[in-house]
Amino acid sequence: MEQFTNWEKFWQEWYKKEVETEADLYYQVAKTINKEPIRKEIFDLINTNICEILALDKNENLVEFCCGNGLCTFDFSKVARQVIAVDYSQHLIETARKHKSAPNITYHLANICDFLEGFKAEYDFQPRRFLMNDSLAYFETTDLERILRSIISISSPDFRFLIRGVPNDELKWNFYNTEERKQKYLDGVASGDYTNAGMGRWWKPSEIETVCAGLHLKFSIRNQVPPISNYRMDILISGK
Repeated sequence: MEQFTNWEKFWQEWYKKEVETEADLYYQVAKTINKEPIRKEIFDLINTNICEILALDKNENLVEFCCGNGLCTFDFSKVARQVIAVDYSQHLIETARKHKSAPNITYHLANICDFLEGFKAEYDFQPRRFLMNDSLAYFETTDLERILRSIISISSPDFRFLIRGVPNDELKWNFYNTEERKQKYLDGVASGDYTNAGMGRWWKPSEIETVCAGLHLKFSIRNQVPPISNYRMDILISGK
């Protein structure tokens, strides 16, 4: 896979073919297992679990970061009062607006930090529920700290922020589970390929702890289990 100068350009170029089927939506945002769209029952299980962890209902507004083409966003709109979804990839947002729109979804084409810093100028309420789904791998610790500071500035003190599907550095050998895959990963690291063939950054749980401790936030980490994953973790960060 071609090396890009940054992740924004990577996702601007990823899977730009015209979406014709529901399966194309899964491929477009890499919701696949063994190069096939994840099974519907697993997809539904993931989204139901997200709604339960965030305690979403018709009284809650959800702010979703890195929403992609709205594949998951559309399901959340059936549970939440409204969903405010943001992504910086123009073709993904265009796909979301075309294929996964709903009266209570607003899609924004923007960088997360810029969007959050302008949130108060556009919305007159304090959101309490935030989600980043399968995307923290494309950010650094400084980015996470900036995002959390912005969330603190616009949210109510009892906010919940679920960061789901984070590649866990302590479990990476579950993913690179053959000598060939392990060597390919090590060669990529040696060559400076930060994309890891699209996987992105492996996060250490201790990095999450350090960022949250610095902002006096609570957090919990739970490793995912098959059939979803045996190398990713879910992180719930909260205020009170």
